[in-house]
Amino acid sequence: MSRSFLARNPSILVFLACLALFTLAVTMLAPATGSGLISTSFVKTLGKTLCLCLVALAMDLVWGYCGILSLGHFAFFGLGGYMIGMWLMYARTELIVVESLSNAVIPPTPQEIRDAIGSQIFGVVGASDFPAIWIFAHSLTAQLVLVLLIPGLLALVFGWLAFRSRVTGVYLSILTQAMTLALSLYLFQNESGLRGNNGLSGLQNLPGISASQDLVSVWFLWGAALALALGYVLCAWVVSGKFGSVVRGIRDDEARVRFLGYSVEGYKLFIFTFTAVIAAVAGALYYPQAGIINPGEIAPIASIYLAVWVAIGGRGRLYGAVIGAAVVSLVSTWFTGGLVSSIPLGVYTVNWVDWWQVLLGLSFVLVTLFAPKGIGGLFDLIARRRGQ
Repeated sequence: MSRSFLARNPSILVFLACLALFTLAVTMLAPATGSGLISTSFVKTLGKTLCLCLVALAMDLVWGYCGILSLGHFAFFGLGGYMIGMWLMYARTELIVVESLSNAVIPPTPQEIRDAIGSQIFGVVGASDFPAIWIFAHSLTAQLVLVLLIPGLLALVFGWLAFRSRVTGVYLSILTQAMTLALSLYLFQNESGLRGNNGLSGLQNLPGISASQDLVSVWFLWGAALALALGYVLCAWVVSGKFGSVVRGIRDDEARVRFLGYSVEGYKLFIFTFTAVIAAVAGALYYPQAGIINPGEIAPIASIYLAVWVAIGGRGRLYGAVIGAAVVSLVSTWFTGGLVSSIPLGVYTVNWVDWWQVLLGLSFVLVTLFAPKGIGGLFDLIARRRGQ
């Protein structure tokens, strides 16, 4: 990283410093590593929030900078979770099976152990054999590669087909939403090999590690913070220089950029695939903290929420996407966690668990109409006033 790059992007150092201070503060307040002033569940909430900030960063890059309103990026987020979840569930079940069979008179064969693992995992859907997609589930290294490979290949193939046909605007958004819906409906089927509607569960239990959830939650917080820091630097590097200028040009006037001789489809395909991989990494860190993943997580509404977060935070500003995701995630936890009292109105009682989504939608409408630059626009306003 050159000095000129940091000079052109002073917000990077500010962001990294704020992220480091936040991570340090949470670590010092967590039960396992500090004073215990905050609970383990809240540490997990903060860790998951950092993961949502990372996928929002990817959404801002593809939409805010390149102009592609993807309503399917949460599908890549979910696929990343499924890939790592397969190993977590296999390895944890293997430990349980091996321990239960350790006292057998005749030692079990590897095939008998594998059959018992299959029965434990897939018995809930009336099956016992491992589907072909679980061929590498025993290998952490292989599944980590698949976290990047599967979402990346899906984005590459989908993007190549869509961009070569020059599908743009609302039609492209509909296509990405259709892709997400199709994937979600497929995963709901037991034949998908991922336990259908039951999904993958028990992901919070790290195989072979006896550490408490108090400590594991802090580890994932550190991992999420590191991933967010690297993701922010990478995204800032991508949108800087000539490459970034071309990407923003595609957003503002695609026809003119194509007329100037640039491979518009190539730039869009790179951004779409690159951000899909970032989203997958975020999902791989998120769901072990959530403990469970099912096809409902990939429903199209999740990708719509993602666009709302970015719009509220400030589209076209990397820090705006992070702020938007963090604010909405934490406020959502506040409203839906029973921390806000219901409002009795006589004939009707406003229950915030039910009305929170209405409030979120109203916020999106108000931001779109009256503050199109989002929360991030406030920082631009402060910077201009300081410069006067």
